[in-house]
Amino acid sequence: MKTAFKTLLAAIAITICSLAPTVSSAQDPGQDPNAQPITLQTFYDQLAPYGQWINYGNYGYVFIPSAGPGFIPYSTAGHWVYTEQYGWTWASDYAWGWATFHYGRWNYDMNYGWFWVPDLQWGPAWVAWRNSDQYYGWAPLPSGVDLSIGISNGYGIPADHWCFVQNQYICDPYVSRYYMPRGNNDIFLMHTVIINRMNYDNGHRYNYFIGPDRFEVERYHHGAITPVVIRYNSDPHHVYGANEYGMYHPAIVERHDDGRHDDNRHEEPARYVRTEEVPQRDANHQHYGVVQGQTDRHDDHHDEHHR
Repeated sequence: MKTAFKTLLAAIAITICSLAPTVSSAQDPGQDPNAQPITLQTFYDQLAPYGQWINYGNYGYVFIPSAGPGFIPYSTAGHWVYTEQYGWTWASDYAWGWATFHYGRWNYDMNYGWFWVPDLQWGPAWVAWRNSDQYYGWAPLPSGVDLSIGISNGYGIPADHWCFVQNQYICDPYVSRYYMPRGNNDIFLMHTVIINRMNYDNGHRYNYFIGPDRFEVERYHHGAITPVVIRYNSDPHHVYGANEYGMYHPAIVERHDDGRHDDNRHEEPARYVRTEEVPQRDANHQHYGVVQGQTDRHDDHHDEHHR
């Protein structure tokens, strides 16, 4: 049953990718030419211990994390880091964050809450950005959004999906301490504008938003920002040095000095539910996103106050 399911899922994934329109993408910094490529099946297997996969209408299989009440993508348990190559990158504290904040998009359902729609395109963060002379704001880009249109209206993202902070705190490792009350988001939206700084490929096609200008942030921050380097590892609990952002990547197999391979995988939580249905997808529906993993770091401050 499982073998048949995996075979059918792989076939569906190939069909989706072949029918979907061509979209430019950043190169996944965890790519290894000698490693197996990331597939939709990779997401299914790697994320299953951390939540539920459900069949959700035309989206097919989507992932609902067991993140607890109050979870908001690109807001809960994480912070922004700056990289020279990709701009502002979301550094998640969740062990499954390597996938859900760098591949795919997040949508919201009144019954299910936030759910993640997988895709194979990588990006440092799939968010829209806003700013004023006082605040920076960002919000998850929903599935199906075409980055070449809708810049002026913010892609129709609901007000309560935005997260705002005073400008000087955008690069703070404990940024969640400074989130502004979401109940005031209508006011923030009225007094901020979309940051349309885009990353383009060689063909000048839209890719992803790179966020605030680094030097502008340094002026608000009153200090230099030291860019970090993304380091991938097969062990999500690997300890990294200063000025490095460590990310788990399932395609990387690390060889230790004794010659053994590191095949550690995450423990399976009690809430894990695996669905054995064959997912159905609408091949004409566009998804955009990326994947990356990292150590769980449960700090007292990471559960932000949601208003």
